Amino acid sequence: MSHPLYLAIVWHMHQPYYRDPRTGESSLPWVRLHTAKDYLHMVQVQAKYPKIHTTINMVPALTEQMQAWAEGRETDRLASLAEQTDWSTAEKRTILNLAYSIDWDNVIRRYGRYAELLDRRLLALADPDAFTAQDYRDLLAWFNLAWIDPNWLEQDATLAALIGKGRDFTLADQQTIHARQREIAAAVLPRYRELAQGGQLEISTTPYYHPILPLLVDTGAARRPSPDLPLPALRFAAPADAAAQLQLAIEAHIRHFNTPPQGLWPPEGAVSPEIIPMITAAGFQWLATDEVILGRSLGRPFERDLKDLITDPRALYQPYRVLAENELGPSIIFRDHELSDRIGFLYQKLPGAQAAEDLIYRLLEIQKRLDDPVNPYLISIILDGENCWEHYEHNGDVFLNALYGGLSQREDIRTVTVSEYLTEVDRRPAGTLAKLASGSWIGGDFTTWIGDPEHNRAWETLARTRAHLIRVEQADPGHAGLSAAWQALYAAEGSDWFWWYSHRNSSDQDALFDRLYRDNLAAVYEALGHEGPAALTRPIAQAPAGPKEQAAVGYCSPQLTAAAYPGDAWALAATLQPAAASMGAMQRATGQIERLFIGHDERNLYLRLDLRDSLDRYEVAFYLSPTPGVPVNQRIRGRYSQSSQAIPGLALGWLIERRSGQPAPFLFRAAGHDQWQSVSPAPVATGPQVLEVSAPLNVLGIAPGGDVSLLVTLAQRDQVVTQLPERGMATFTLEQFASPAPPGPPAEPDVPPSSGEPSRGNAPHI
Repeated sequence: MSHPLYLAIVWHMHQPYYRDPRTGESSLPWVRLHTAKDYLHMVQVQAKYPKIHTTINMVPALTEQMQAWAEGRETDRLASLAEQTDWSTAEKRTILNLAYSIDWDNVIRRYGRYAELLDRRLLALADPDAFTAQDYRDLLAWFNLAWIDPNWLEQDATLAALIGKGRDFTLADQQTIHARQREIAAAVLPRYRELAQGGQLEISTTPYYHPILPLLVDTGAARRPSPDLPLPALRFAAPADAAAQLQLAIEAHIRHFNTPPQGLWPPEGAVSPEIIPMITAAGFQWLATDEVILGRSLGRPFERDLKDLITDPRALYQPYRVLAENELGPSIIFRDHELSDRIGFLYQKLPGAQAAEDLIYRLLEIQKRLDDPVNPYLISIILDGENCWEHYEHNGDVFLNALYGGLSQREDIRTVTVSEYLTEVDRRPAGTLAKLASGSWIGGDFTTWIGDPEHNRAWETLARTRAHLIRVEQADPGHAGLSAAWQALYAAEGSDWFWWYSHRNSSDQDALFDRLYRDNLAAVYEALGHEGPAALTRPIAQAPAGPKEQAAVGYCSPQLTAAAYPGDAWALAATLQPAAASMGAMQRATGQIERLFIGHDERNLYLRLDLRDSLDRYEVAFYLSPTPGVPVNQRIRGRYSQSSQAIPGLALGWLIERRSGQPAPFLFRAAGHDQWQSVSPAPVATGPQVLEVSAPLNVLGIAPGGDVSLLVTLAQRDQVVTQLPERGMATFTLEQFASPAPPGPPAEPDVPPSSGEPSRGNAPHI
């Protein structure tokens, strides 16, 4: 028998748990809006191509929120504001903050009135009263219309009439838009069930509130892929909670789809050996993660050629099972990272038909390289199913129709659901993994959710709250508030809070996510009738000193070791990171510089540069501001590929430079006329992607309390390839601190060891 190439496309549908535990209202509108634009749209496109089989992963907390909106049981803050007749200044700022949150060029500028309001946005941000009440009404109407599937806007007569009206929208118009959004939301689950019953769609699930399962089981797992990663001072280890989140997901899946799920997408593709037995016990037949996990599990990372294609395709494109506790666990499929990222990030920059053609070409090239038609192979493409389409033509229609249409016409490529492949196609024993590496689909580690100071404070706060709940449960197992308290704790265990605490990720809603996280923890105490600790009233995230800067919070005297992760030694330093470190809800490691630490004590300046690339590929230069009264240089040593990239008006007094492969950097002082005079070697430590240096403050002519301006460049053959900050220099104050470190928090009860917990088994609190 000759097999085609099998392709499993898994669309992961996920939104954070936006429900405010104090009010019951959703704090942000993204469940409502992605439902109106994406969740129904994805299966409506697929339904036109009966040969196309896919898998959709539905996070239960998302389904719960979507149904609450569809049934009129719940609204969100912006929907409530849209149905008001006037707004306070604070409410106007909320509207202005959210109502432009869609691709400006691809969506907003298609509509004249919306584009007009966009052009006046800065004026309104400076003075919210610069917009009239009608401006706000129109802005809200257009924002809600833009977040509806464009096919509905074109084919629904009522919505098309509103598009044609264009301006001067009324309260009744806004209520009509909301009614259509509810109508769309109400159609999602029936359509999913219909396609699933016809065999064209498989619906998988995720632990209920989308927690990082390995960290829920034990935060110590983060050290496996990242041995030097700073961990929370209080260990969090709650395998019973992980099992409960799985059980809650299964029960919700049965309620919504009338059948238990066969497949599991562990949140963020995060896996560890410890979660496999509980996934097996829950009855799942398969789970999925990333190719980097398979490479590390096999002990041979996958390599790609100049076309970004896997050089060892047979190893990747097959299911495996892992031996856990002397038993083979469920089948595991490993996604092709590059193909998935092409849909999520790259193809939006191409015409849809061309992007689809490129993907099909790559599938055929992989099939050619497999060169084994006798045996079946499965390529897995897994990515967020809703976040990228606003950047595509017509909400992804052009690409999806070209892809599904092109695949439907081919006999050498066949799309399958994951379960379809495992039960009907490939009946061979799956490959066996002697071990399963711990990590996620982002970099193969857990550093997006643990390790930063804010991460670790959040985990410690979660651990203290859970310890309090356990003590109450042990003392009074019949306490009436236990069920609600456990639900609030489970919500706080979701990954999204920790995502936004990462230095890699930032949005205008960071403070709101921080508050929601703390409010969920406070709800645990409230359910128990107890007053929460004062710490829950204070933000966990530290206020940044600038858009991508964080000020120092104490003296920093690190030993220069160039450890892979900065650790506690650098925790008090100021930081600076590129403006494009995050793509909102999606993250992709791009750019050479990850971040820069700027630390100081009473005697020295310390710099640590973390790269995403090999340090030895670049010439690194740190330029510092001059001491008053000494010569100044106005240009950097390196050259730019275009003169327009040069930064005008620089005042450079010092240079610490490390040439590629050079054992130690040198400290130079400006001699004027863009000449540099060597002073001495600088203390240094280097790692594969880390450079740490120091310089005495008295040599630099800087005292604590003074300011220092700084610019970092990376160059190859003296040509600058990137710099930080992107324009100009960043200025930091070398604060004088009263003590070597700020005082720590008051002593709190430690977390009881897991062996002291009551035996709750796998039963969730509902």
